[in-house]
Amino acid sequence: MGGLIPIGGGADAEIKGLLNAAFNDTNIAIVRSVVAKENLFDGNHHLHRLAYRLGAYPVRTYKGDSAKAKGKWFYFLKQILAHGTPVAISINAILSYAITNPSVVVRVVFDARLGDPKANPNHYIYAPPAATVNSNPVTSADINLLVDTSGTLLVALICPDSLPMNTAAVPDQQGDIDNGEKPPAKIFTPTTLAPPVLEKKTRKPREKRERTPAKKTKGKKGARK
Repeated sequence: MGGLIPIGGGADAEIKGLLNAAFNDTNIAIVRSVVAKENLFDGNHHLHRLAYRLGAYPVRTYKGDSAKAKGKWFYFLKQILAHGTPVAISINAILSYAITNPSVVVRVVFDARLGDPKANPNHYIYAPPAATVNSNPVTSADINLLVDTSGTLLVALICPDSLPMNTAAVPDQQGDIDNGEKPPAKIFTPTTLAPPVLEKKTRKPREKRERTPAKKTKGKKGARK
């Protein structure tokens, strides 16, 4: 997206980190508890709305093309990975498999790679050579091939090129609510998913310091030198 997908530093890394945190060993259990009440990955929920609810969107400020990182990310999910496209269907199928197979999938890790636009001008999800399709896996058998021996399911998005500068609004309005969506909307926020800020000297998480009010000293009445 300029500085967002194909993957790199800056906003790319921020998005990857947030997505990975939302589906890490701990948080995937929270997502599973939500899916038990509301099937987030049934194909009726839009990716841009799911990203908002999962807190998986950039909030930092970047220079250049990535200055509008949040808007470009939501445009990408809303228009390029649009609802009903093969890549969106595949993402829903993969995440549904991950959530409903806790004995197989321990965590989900996301990646983005630069592909060959001449060979395939569209974005797609990588399918391993052993799969029955060459991209956008949807069957349980093909998705299972994305899981390694540690229980990590790798979702690799192949990107033909950088995204244009188009942006879309944050999907937090009443009109953005998916059919069948149940409150509360937010499952995570970017702040709760982001790694802690480290102290430069110790490289340990920065502690929140409470300001101690200054003590007032009262002079003694009638004091003489």
